[in-house]
Amino acid sequence: MAQRDTADDDRPEPEQPRPEPGATGRSEADVYRLKVKELRALLREAGVTGTSAMRKDELVRELFKTMHSDQRARSTAKVATGKKSLVPPGDSAPSSRAQAPVRPAKRVPAAPGVQLPDLDRDDDVIDLLLAQHEEIADLFVELGRARGPHRRAQFDRLVRLLAVHESIEQLLVHPLARARLADGDAVVDARMEEEDQAELDLQELHELGLEHDDFITKLANLRDAVVEHAELEEEEEFDYLRDNVPPAELLRLADVALNATLVALADDEDTTADPPRTVFSRARDAFPTP
Repeated sequence: MAQRDTADDDRPEPEQPRPEPGATGRSEADVYRLKVKELRALLREAGVTGTSAMRKDELVRELFKTMHSDQRARSTAKVATGKKSLVPPGDSAPSSRAQAPVRPAKRVPAAPGVQLPDLDRDDDVIDLLLAQHEEIADLFVELGRARGPHRRAQFDRLVRLLAVHESIEQLLVHPLARARLADGDAVVDARMEEEDQAELDLQELHELGLEHDDFITKLANLRDAVVEHAELEEEEEFDYLRDNVPPAELLRLADVALNATLVALADDEDTTADPPRTVFSRARDAFPTP
């Protein structure tokens, strides 16, 4: 492998080509936050068939392809309306942002490489987890574009965030869902299995090596699984808990989660490249015994 000039590492990363916001007026990260059913609805409105058999990654690619086709057609026809939406004016496209308002964009540093949402005093543990779902989705997009040392930094950041996120769910939120949902055992067991698999997949990526030819493909598979897992949690657990658990209890759990997160992330900087299994174990140990 050719040696890179040391000065190259100090140069800004070249901007990777990305799809224009186009049809939905959204960036790539915004589109990927849409739920599977919302992506399918947009594609159906654009006349695309066969979406029921597509996975999320395929739906996203098809939507961007449709956007570009729509833009080229408008350019050829010289339609100067200034509108790029697939949805006629006055109609409302499905949007995860419309259904569940996003967390404020402002963030405050918590530890090297990881940030915590700037929560209001009345935000509970569900708000915290929803904000982390957004941050995790964004990190997958950023990691997929990153190169060289930046890829290592983004991967370590993703591992640390997923470690504390899954610890909050497994030690604080899943037990509530198991106890209160009519089919709590089945729901929680399925989510726990997915979380365990994600931890194994991160470990596999770590051992594979971030510059391996298969890294991006395996990362995309993990991203799909994690995003779909998050959607299931929101639909099957979070909505029910928000409606059926006293607000004071959800606020108390937010305090426990934030305090444990600060402990879990209060590491020396030279531990940031630890194997994922070590990071996950340290995160779980930071939470108080139930």
